Amino acid sequence: MAKRKSRQKTKQDKYERRIKEEHLWDKIFLLHIKKSLYVIIIWVLSIIIHEAILRFTGVDEPFFTAIAIYIIPAYLLISVIHTLSKHKRVEGK
Repeated sequence: MAKRKSRQKTKQDKYERRIKEEHLWDKIFLLHIKKSLYVIIIWVLSIIIHEAILRFTGVDEPFFTAIAIYIIPAYLLISVIHTLSKHKRVEGK
């Protein structure tokens, strides 16, 4: 009897961990208006900071360039795909 309860408990634990991981994925990549505005503001600020550093020092600084050119557009693309797929799953049910 103890083994059966422990197996059920491990299955329950696995299920709970999977649910938590899905919620974390949604928390990071599910877009809302407020989060979209934050991302756009950070994107514009990173472009402005990159240009300011370039003009004042003459050095092409790679950190804000990477944020503006690679990281934020990739995040937006992944978030849009995740959000659309999430809405299609909800509508399909």
